[in-house]
Amino acid sequence: MARKKKQATAPLVDILVGVFGLFVQGIIIIIYSLIKLVMFVFVGISIYRSGYKAKSGNGLFKTYFNKGNKGEYELYKKLTKIMDQKYILTNLYLPGKNVLKTELDVVLLTTHGIYVFEVKNYSGYIYGSEKDEKWTQVLNRFLKHRFYNPLRQNYAHTKALENYLGISHEEIIPVVSFSNRSTLSKINVNDKTHVLQVDKTIKLIKENLKTANRIYTEDVLDEFLIKLIETTNMDKNTKEQHINEVIQLKESKELKLEDSKA
Repeated sequence: MARKKKQATAPLVDILVGVFGLFVQGIIIIIYSLIKLVMFVFVGISIYRSGYKAKSGNGLFKTYFNKGNKGEYELYKKLTKIMDQKYILTNLYLPGKNVLKTELDVVLLTTHGIYVFEVKNYSGYIYGSEKDEKWTQVLNRFLKHRFYNPLRQNYAHTKALENYLGISHEEIIPVVSFSNRSTLSKINVNDKTHVLQVDKTIKLIKENLKTANRIYTEDVLDEFLIKLIETTNMDKNTKEQHINEVIQLKESKELKLEDSKA
């Protein structure tokens, strides 16, 4: 009789343990969701208060759920901690050589030079050199992604800025800035070429602010700023035109490459 009672009690205990386990999982999910919601709201407030929304035209959803925009915002936010935000500009559309407009991700004006950032919000191992047309992102042994050499990409941006402001290339400091989640030990570039994680990008700027020679007055920076502000926060049609031109240029280059091989 006692054995039957024990057998009857065992399923009840299992049910109670299962219910308790589900209850605990539910609490964990609720807490996690609340934390994510608070972080989401915090990011939204920061996007507006930092001036990023006004400068880029990207609100909370366009920033948070777009990998590229989120990477640009993360660099922008760190830059605002060491520089006056008025000298930090995003999403500039300047006249290009092979396209009508070329887009600069982030630009920083300082008295020792103008930084032009090409932002890559990539994780994983990054492989590439200055001479390679394509670089490689490796997430694991099965997942790889090839992308256009960001040094070449940023070179086009610096040339556009030179022409637009009428300055020399010595006055511009190009930087390719990758996410802190990336590993850049396989990048083969010379010591004067800056391919850095975001935190090391900030470290570079801090060091230059202390040691680099002053080449601009603040009045000159303000003149540059007024001119560059006109190129920011473009409407949707301009952005679509930029994307279409890049696609058409890429297709044109691929056709020329195929013709040269034929």
